[in-house]
Amino acid sequence: MQQDTVHLLADCSAGIQMALATIDGILPNVKDPTLRQKLKDSVSTHRQLRKDTLSMLSQLGGQDKAPSTMAKSMSWLKTNAKMALGDDTTAAYLVADGCDMGVKSLCRSRNRYPSAQREAKALAEQLIDCEETLSASMRPFL
Repeated sequence: MQQDTVHLLADCSAGIQMALATIDGILPNVKDPTLRQKLKDSVSTHRQLRKDTLSMLSQLGGQDKAPSTMAKSMSWLKTNAKMALGDDTTAAYLVADGCDMGVKSLCRSRNRYPSAQREAKALAEQLIDCEETLSASMRPFL
């Protein structure tokens, strides 16, 4: 049970880090004030979820998990290449696409670790909801 909990929380942490890195890479190029505010609000939510995740991991003696180097590199390359030629529509597309990938990854982790503690599962669900909400909020900008 504890191992499943630690693994689920570590996967959540890696996902949050990917989300924050993507949004941080996009924000400087966003012109639309409404889109910019939605992204900033999401950063605040992600940071709170990260804080909660790290707190739970620490209580269990678990280690934080960074996203894989390959995933970070591919995300950075895709984001920077598209944003160099893109606009707010491109930014919204990249965020929505990243959220959708994050939801799939988090659902896979949630299902892979069925013995995780209820609190860790709840945190994973909060993160999934956050990603789904952010993805949906990007649709008017696509």
